[in-house]
Amino acid sequence: TNAALVPNTLMQAKLSHEFYHQNSTALQRQFKLTREQARAIARSCNTIMPPLYGVNPRGLCSQELWQSDTT
Repeated sequence: TNAALVPNTLMQAKLSHEFYHQNSTALQRQFKLTREQARAIARSCNTIMPPLYGVNPRGLCSQELWQSDTT
């Protein structure tokens, strides 16, 4: 069988994020990474863009008020 050998946890986390697009919290828990390591992996992804400044992210907390501009 052809199996890919991945020597360290950090590389496994990077490969997992590339395939599944996990957030930093999931990477931190699954691979026992530090918060900074997990965030660095998530930030290095070119596929997923962070929200722009001035954008009100929606759905982050239950029953929060949403703000919208209708002008």
